[in-house]
Formats: sequence, structure tokens, C-alpha cells
Amino acid sequence: MSIPVEPARFARVTKAFASGVLIAHHPEEGIRVLTVDPDFDEQGSAAITGVRGSILDAAAGDSRMTIVWQPTVAHGWTLIYDGRVDPASPRLVAGADETDALVLTPVSGMLHRPSSHADGPEWIWPDR
Repeated sequence: MSIPVEPARFARVTKAFASGVLIAHHPEEGIRVLTVDPDFDEQGSAAITGVRGSILDAAAGDSRMTIVWQPTVAHGWTLIYDGRVDPASPRLVAGADETDALVLTPVSGMLHRPSSHADGPEWIWPDR
């Protein structure tokens, strides 16, 4: 069971969740994860601070990244954001540090839960 989430809705939808998990693929070290609290603009781009080390290295090798927010209740909805690293991200500029944002541009987004969790709560879109 999936509900598409338009990029412009991410700023509101994430308010119904706790922190997300950024998932990246490092060509030599495999999957890398980082707990994140992105800031979204009106177009759905995600600005993420605190990125360093192998996650930053992964961004240089593969611009595809995913953020996942786990359900906050049993059999609730998982929020998934697929994006690509914006090559103009402030974090990618020489001399940048962890306070500078790595920016992801949206590719797709959805709320998802397996049909075996259909007894969970219905999704209600947050007002703000």
C-alpha cells in the first residue's frame, strides 16, 4: 500500500515523524547511514547538515540517496524520500564544514506500509 507524496508536501509530512535515516552507498564501504532532520524548501529539496566522513565520500561517488522515516505507531506508515545530491550543495564547496548543508533534490516520495499492516491507522495529511 503506497501513497505518493509530492515534493512540495515533504516539509509538512515530516512533521508527523521523528528523525529520518539518510541512506547512501559508498563504492568501497557499502551502505552508510546517518540520522537526519532535513529542512525542506517549497520544491521539496532537502538541506541536511552534519554530513561528513563516509556519507560525504559516498555523495561524491553516487548522487542517489534515500531518507526513510519509520512509523511512529504499530503498523503505521513509513515515509520514503528518494533524491539526488545537488552538485551546487554548500557542503561540497572547498573549505565547507558540517554546518554547511548537503542538498538533495527530490526524485520521488511515498508513504508505504505492507498490506499485512492494513489494520494500522489511516493516513491523515498534516495541516501544517
